[in-house]
Amino acid sequence: MKSLCGMLAVLAFTACSNDSDEAAGSGNHIWHVSLTASMGDATNRALSADGVNIAASFAVDDEVVVVDADGSTIVGTLKAQTAGESTTLSGVLDATSLAENEVVTLHYLSATPNYDGQKGTLAEISSYAVGTLKVKTVTPLTFESTSVSLAPQQSITKFTFKDESSDISVKTFGIAAPGLVQKGSATVGAVTGTLSSASKEVYVALRNTSTTQQIYSFYIQDDDGNWYKGTKNATLTNGKNYTASVTLTKLPTLNGSSEKGTVGVIGKLPAIVIDFSGTIGKKAVALMNAGALCPEHYGNYYTFANLSSLGLPIGWYVPTKDEFDALVGKTNAWVTQNGVAGRQYTIVTGKTLFFPAAGYDLDPSHSWTDVTTLGYYWSLTSASTELGYCYSFSSANNNTISHDKDDGLSVRPFHNL
Repeated sequence: MKSLCGMLAVLAFTACSNDSDEAAGSGNHIWHVSLTASMGDATNRALSADGVNIAASFAVDDEVVVVDADGSTIVGTLKAQTAGESTTLSGVLDATSLAENEVVTLHYLSATPNYDGQKGTLAEISSYAVGTLKVKTVTPLTFESTSVSLAPQQSITKFTFKDESSDISVKTFGIAAPGLVQKGSATVGAVTGTLSSASKEVYVALRNTSTTQQIYSFYIQDDDGNWYKGTKNATLTNGKNYTASVTLTKLPTLNGSSEKGTVGVIGKLPAIVIDFSGTIGKKAVALMNAGALCPEHYGNYYTFANLSSLGLPIGWYVPTKDEFDALVGKTNAWVTQNGVAGRQYTIVTGKTLFFPAAGYDLDPSHSWTDVTTLGYYWSLTSASTELGYCYSFSSANNNTISHDKDDGLSVRPFHNL
């Protein structure tokens, strides 16, 4: 199985030679590299499955990705040739972008690990560890040192959750905290997961850029569709493994008599009651975006044409421009909530509604634009053949504007009460 990165891994590099390791026709910049690697300690002491410690060892074709100094160019990928605590790593490195004395970074298994969409099982968690190596010469490609240590960059926690009376059998989870990394080496965001079958034990890999105590926020859904929320103070150190029991509060059921500011569940989604008064009246507004599993999670992006087939639970719908105009008039501010930037609306004292600045998916390139600085949320109101109205905000203001229907925007569902 793939190594858990709670262990220190050490690679011993064999420098390539100009005569034998240059790739044919490479023009003196592409080199075959072969090196030995070892994992060090063979077991992970803190975590076990079925009472057996998990072996920290290479699997055949495990990858070490080599990236240049500014992180913009992948120099090449080296693969494990055999399984075990030690192995030979082989592959081709392109030295075109490298210079003498440049420090390259080696990423074990992935240069852009994704902590979103986890499965909640130990078997599904892959390691992430990094190390650095200084280039000695480019032609031939050699390094200052013959070995490098890969330092673990994530922690792994076995969570159990309970409410006031019993353990919770978890189906989905969303976790947010300041400094929590969602993707890559430093992209802060919520971490979520969906289990193939509900379980009372949930294994989660977390990478946090902070070394101090943080407040971790949890949204948990059980197999019956009930939602729970809560927080826990913790200091999680990358490279270590933990067990944690978290006590949560079950969200009540909302109905037409629920007062404004009440947080609960209606139609399988957690929501907050807002009284817009006038012709719009009282609504339940989802606490999270469509496709999200906690308020800080960006969720999915949809074109205007997708709005008629979102698959929302019964009773939920995409709001109109008028409904968003009414929301804009509520007290709000630009905030950073659990490390994620966005707009926060105060519904009543102590009860808020958060919209993350998820940016948008630019059609047809599918490049995510304005993430962390702007938010765009579709309304169901069309502005023209090419444009639809959306709720938009920045750190300076928020309003409704028209936007290209072919771009992918966020959706925040509403529900009548």
